[in-house]
Amino acid sequence: MTWWRTQRFALVALVVAAAAAIAVHVWFDVLPAAPKSTQVQDAEEGRAEVAGQTLRLDSARWDEFEAPAGSRTLSIRIDARAEGESAGCGMFTLAETDGARVWTNARSVLDVPYDEGESGCQKESGSSVILAVFLLPDDADGPFVLDIPGTDEIARFPIEP
Repeated sequence: MTWWRTQRFALVALVVAAAAAIAVHVWFDVLPAAPKSTQVQDAEEGRAEVAGQTLRLDSARWDEFEAPAGSRTLSIRIDARAEGESAGCGMFTLAETDGARVWTNARSVLDVPYDEGESGCQKESGSSVILAVFLLPDDADGPFVLDIPGTDEIARFPIEP
């Protein structure tokens, strides 16, 4: 008997294991990192529509809430109006326009209380106020862009506090 013939089961198992390892790598590492074809809608005159809601930038304020040493907060209020059926929004992100730093909404981490009428994007119709609070280092001065993701698009607001 030849070596190839005696080792055929082990060789087939090795090829199957290698294919499975490649498939797992692609499934968990490559596909999630692949760029998605999400359309970005830049706000015009402080307004944008995303996920069936009309969003309007109301205010951006420094240091409205207490922050740890070496950092400060930037709170952004957005008026949202939903007519009919709408979807919820995803995680808000704030990014430097001239840099590579990106921050997510830190409202729950800072224990910022919810005032009546202040919430995130809602699925029901009506109007609401969205409060996003970002924890930034002292050296972050802006300008920034605020991204609010919807179902298949992102509303982008310029923020210059």
